[in-house]
Amino acid sequence: MVVLSASSVLAQGGYDPTVQTEALLLNEARTVYLGNLARRSNGVPPLRWNRQLTHAARWYSWDSTENRPAGFCGHQDTNGNWPDYRARAFGYLGGAGAENAFCGYVTPESAIQGWMDSPGHRANLLDPNSREIGLGYYRRPGDGRGYVTQDFGHDTVYAPVIIENEAISTTATNVNLYIYDRQRSGGFAGLNAATHMMVGNDMCFGGAAWETFTVNKSWTLNSGQGWRSVYVKTRDLFGRTLTVSDTIYLGANVPLNELGVAQLSTTQPHVTLYSLNGNGLPQVQFSLGWLADDTFETFNKWWGNGERVSDAAAWGGTAYRLYPGGGESFAWVWDTTFMKDTPMVAYFRLKVNNNTSNHEVARISVKGGGTEYGPLSLRGIDFSAPSQYQEFPLSFTFHSNPNDPFLIFQFWRSASADLYIDAVSIFSAPQPVTSSVTWSAPGGNYRGQGVWVRYTNGSQFSAITEGTTIQPVLQVFPTTLTFLAVRGGTPPPTSTLNVTSDCASLSWQANSNAPWLQTHLSGGTVRVGVNPAGLNNGLYSGTVTISAIGISGVPPVHAHVRLIVTDELSGAYLPFAQRK
Repeated sequence: MVVLSASSVLAQGGYDPTVQTEALLLNEARTVYLGNLARRSNGVPPLRWNRQLTHAARWYSWDSTENRPAGFCGHQDTNGNWPDYRARAFGYLGGAGAENAFCGYVTPESAIQGWMDSPGHRANLLDPNSREIGLGYYRRPGDGRGYVTQDFGHDTVYAPVIIENEAISTTATNVNLYIYDRQRSGGFAGLNAATHMMVGNDMCFGGAAWETFTVNKSWTLNSGQGWRSVYVKTRDLFGRTLTVSDTIYLGANVPLNELGVAQLSTTQPHVTLYSLNGNGLPQVQFSLGWLADDTFETFNKWWGNGERVSDAAAWGGTAYRLYPGGGESFAWVWDTTFMKDTPMVAYFRLKVNNNTSNHEVARISVKGGGTEYGPLSLRGIDFSAPSQYQEFPLSFTFHSNPNDPFLIFQFWRSASADLYIDAVSIFSAPQPVTSSVTWSAPGGNYRGQGVWVRYTNGSQFSAITEGTTIQPVLQVFPTTLTFLAVRGGTPPPTSTLNVTSDCASLSWQANSNAPWLQTHLSGGTVRVGVNPAGLNNGLYSGTVTISAIGISGVPPVHAHVRLIVTDELSGAYLPFAQRK
């Protein structure tokens, strides 16, 4: 079998599925929209238009037209591969394989009607398990022969937001959103159902507040005309976030030359974290909210005394208590799907009700594919305070081992203290801290998950914070100031520059490049003054530069200052008329 990859198919026959004509792109967009209307008419949520699935669908429509004889109709390409293989070759890392095809060029209306009239195609189109869709139109210019392909996908780490059933435009600022809930996929890398959400018209969620999660929401776009994006951030009971967005054109005349990849959902293999600062801790670790909790279905007490208890101090509100009686107590929680052959650190979050003992009160260990790390013996005095959660790290690697496919976190209670097991958070191996880091997400499938960050020096470590994935940007307004001054006279009144930062609170400084130009910081503003002493008549130019302090990679911003020095300033008076 010929191995298919995105790079190889781009070169094959000179066809590039990342490029589409305006007419066919409009057909694709309309087919997505009409398919969503059909789904909503049958009580099924709409689908988010996806970039990788669209590239796979376009390539297959081209291949079925250019490399097959007239009359071909099927789902196997000329390399011998099927839809699921093509989806992954073009970078879609969720589940895929369901595909509809129209074996010739047809309009969007005809395509949807034809698929709805066919039981098998209708089942694909209305499948409630799908969440994303790719559409590929190809039409040969010479004879009009073509093919239409519709590919479906479902990525468990992605929960889309969809504006107006994925219409490309609207003339009303008030729109309807459909917001998918996260799907609990099991395992230590999965997210829980959303409990809260915030919605905003900008990626910084300016002015937004957390509210109870709901799948349907009415929303008001920013007024005016142009492309409008809506951002939704959800969180679960452990505080793990996911940020998604969708885009629609507000206005009557859509600029089709601007319709394209910006409107499609996508995945990426890495994410950049900004404004990293360990406050003296030289290394940083990342996590996509990887977690093992006492509520997981694989958590089990094997012997001794134990019970699940409500605990307001525990993540998620519960913990598992192992208590004395009948010898030791032992419990574990396991997974088979977590990332393999990647060095990680597990942080066990535990507490005891009595920390006075100099003897062992608990043991913890990690088993990863047949290799055990630990056990780490914990004395009562290793806990800094009684009845207060504390984290204990263990480095591990989950090895690929067909004879032992389990990753297991193990907990023992010994002696006379109660041991409370809250959760185990999992982080990447430490790496040096720099102000920004581009992190290759394990599995290569980053889709807006909030990134947990913690800092360490090998023996000490920080609390968990959520990393900033939006590059901080400084802004200054106005960008030009003009002063008029009399030669040898009194300096004119000062003017104000307003300085803001995008999505992050930045410390900044102001500098000027001319001796006659002075700056003074006042809160979020810069008071700018000029001193004409010693200057001859003429036009002088200077610059005030605003730059971030302590963070590299933030471009400085500039305000240009003009000073006009003259012998005399004359007032101008306008006629005044009073009307009765």
